Amino acid sequence: MNCKQKILVFLHLFLVISQITAAVFSVLQRGWWAFQFYTLDSNIFSAITSILLIWSLLTKNCISQKIHNLRFYSTCCVTVTFIVVVAILIPMLGVDSFYEALFCGTNFWHHTCCPLLNIFSFIFLEKEKKIQNKQILWAVVPTFIYAVVAIVLNLLHIMDGPYPFLQIYKQGFLLSGIWLLVIMTLVYFIAFCLKKLNDITHS
Repeated sequence: MNCKQKILVFLHLFLVISQITAAVFSVLQRGWWAFQFYTLDSNIFSAITSILLIWSLLTKNCISQKIHNLRFYSTCCVTVTFIVVVAILIPMLGVDSFYEALFCGTNFWHHTCCPLLNIFSFIFLEKEKKIQNKQILWAVVPTFIYAVVAIVLNLLHIMDGPYPFLQIYKQGFLLSGIWLLVIMTLVYFIAFCLKKLNDITHS
């Protein structure tokens, strides 16, 4: 392995340990209901793709195209986590929630540190393969699946939220539909930007 690949292995080993440790604490605090949060799901997805990246580098001395695509999807997901917290949840919950949302407990790892490190890694270090344009739509799929499942569980009164814009019975179906469209558009825009930034550093 060259120097950059060694940095990637150690960085993603750190990410896996951080994300899994924070996930364990989240489950201990909230029980299995912790998995209703997109934050936890996206970080676990990210940790899985980091494990695949490490395995690919250690066994094949490169990152395969499929693993690179999966890294693209998971990076989009944790970027959504960071941006939704900063641009939507904190304004909705009030500026007093800023510290708790970004720097308190497991939130520091799942909302701030790990998403930002994933973004840095994908844009500047994971450049062996290029992302095809069609992968942008595929990057939206994980978030869309989460949204559909969450909405159905809210409709069945199995789950409440857990985010304000998923609380259908409190804000109405129309507003929830608008929020879903806004979030999906945001995810697509994030995927588009990440691809373009990766392309720029790739070239």
